[in-house]
Amino acid sequence: MSVDANQIATKGDLEQLLLKLEQRLAAAQPATPAADEYLTLDEVAKATRTSVRTVKKWITEGKYDLKGKRITLFALEFSDGYYRVPRAALVAYGSKMGFTAADLTTIPPLRLAS
Repeated sequence: MSVDANQIATKGDLEQLLLKLEQRLAAAQPATPAADEYLTLDEVAKATRTSVRTVKKWITEGKYDLKGKRITLFALEFSDGYYRVPRAALVAYGSKMGFTAADLTTIPPLRLAS
């Protein structure tokens, strides 16, 4: 087997290839998710155009989704009766219930910690 001198990669060729690979890898990486924000039940109720009582039922009892499976809204109880719902959990719950993130236009923007 003979090797043609024009077919051997040079150091510059390999560096260019490495640069291209790093660029493609960086483009393929998912964006770093923003820090999750916890919404109050009032904020969830406004975003979903329901009452706070309905949101509490979604958390405690759940609701049947579009496929007939009972699901609950994930929430954290920081103290007795004081729930907070992660923004991502509301979006995930909504996708199973038939509304999208675009429907949740009244979710307040992310707040900066002070």
